[in-house]
Amino acid sequence: MLARAVLTCLALVLAPPVWGASSEEEHSLCWRGKPRPYCKGFILTDIGLQARLDDDPTGSVESPLHLSLDFGYAHNVSERAAVGGTAYIATGEQHFRVGVRGRYRRWLSKDVSVDLIPGLLVYGSEDNGYDYQEPGIIGSVTLGWRDWVGVTVEAEHSRYKFGSPGFNKPDITDTTWRVGGKLGSAPGLLGTAALLGLYIYFLATFED
Repeated sequence: MLARAVLTCLALVLAPPVWGASSEEEHSLCWRGKPRPYCKGFILTDIGLQARLDDDPTGSVESPLHLSLDFGYAHNVSERAAVGGTAYIATGEQHFRVGVRGRYRRWLSKDVSVDLIPGLLVYGSEDNGYDYQEPGIIGSVTLGWRDWVGVTVEAEHSRYKFGSPGFNKPDITDTTWRVGGKLGSAPGLLGTAALLGLYIYFLATFED
């Protein structure tokens, strides 16, 4: 009896996940991320807003806000995991970043997931007298719900040289810590479209 109970417990632990019965057919491509058997792959459209937790070593940035956009694709390699990648751009007060990021998603349920997001920054700019030294490294962890909203913790490691001649300022190596939220799927896409529309509006207003 004891041996049967132990074997039953092991079978439950090792069994593949069952998300529940559903009439949904498996789609090759989804706009909103779901695990298998609902989707084989899905589009990643994330818009994020984070706030810096530590001090800026240049001492010239007042706003801690950092806006990021990701666009890419992920493929469900099993019922529990997906892998993919995105193009990444981000901006804030006196800084701009461009890079590529990988994505490993672990499905905790049909609606809840954890994303591990390592990335490489291939371009950066600073408006405070410092020159960004490529490449930089960025990494984040996001807890998401239904691929619509999520909370994220992020770290960026970057290097700077002071670009103005005549000033003897040391090079800076900085690790930035941020925390914030993200919108994904349709909310992320709508947020991105709204930002682009606002940007075009300001450009048109400025030219007039």
